[in-house]
Amino acid sequence: MKFFNRIYNSRYILLSLVRQDLKNKYRNSVLGIGWSLLSPLGLVLIIGTVFSQVLGQPLDEFLPFLFSGLIPWIFIVSCADGGTGAFISAEGYIKQTQTPLEVFPVRVTLGAFVNLLFSLSALLIMYLFLWIDRFSVVMLFIPISLFIWLLFGVALSIMSSIINTYFRDFAPLQSLLLQGFFYATPIMFPADILKKGNAEWVYIWNPIYYLIEIIRKPLLGTQIPPLETWLIAIGFVVFLFSVSIAVLSRIGRQIMFRL
Repeated sequence: MKFFNRIYNSRYILLSLVRQDLKNKYRNSVLGIGWSLLSPLGLVLIIGTVFSQVLGQPLDEFLPFLFSGLIPWIFIVSCADGGTGAFISAEGYIKQTQTPLEVFPVRVTLGAFVNLLFSLSALLIMYLFLWIDRFSVVMLFIPISLFIWLLFGVALSIMSSIINTYFRDFAPLQSLLLQGFFYATPIMFPADILKKGNAEWVYIWNPIYYLIEIIRKPLLGTQIPPLETWLIAIGFVVFLFSVSIAVLSRIGRQIMFRL
């Protein structure tokens, strides 16, 4: 509870920092935040056109499948990569003010989460014009999935920020690990492909797969993820979130001596 109390008490500072980050990101840009809509659309169209041919998937079915997995993955990468510099880039704040440490990794996550929401709205716009029949009551589970993803992003940013503050070689190592998880997770290809090759273990033991599933299936509007999938995803996020908060609480402001 202390974690959430600190975040709540520092909410004005936090929101100000997030607003500043978004302004800096799109400063002097003609389209501004509109790039959060156009970039994922362009990326999915390019990759989807190529991979739908390679995998022999109908384009109108493969594009939503790809979009619903690739956009959440971009959120993961944004939280992990942004997290590595969360404390380092905020050295001045940490050493000169009493701003709670939790604010800085959460700042990274909220910025990435805003972009995630805009990107997902691009998918819903595609549905509206191309696949309006995909809208269903299953999509009511999307807010629940997004909340779980938000907690996951916070935990990931905290862990990345702590580890990279103490071990500055962690950032490139993390990039390699994320690439490995990307290719080991059914994001750009259906899980059935691995089943045919008796390689189910590649994703069955991969917690990211279950996180992708709890947001992909509601976004596709086809079916509610199985209870087992929800339990694994939630259990993994709660564990990672609890560990990250415990580690940050234990280190406390001693981390400033590593900056």
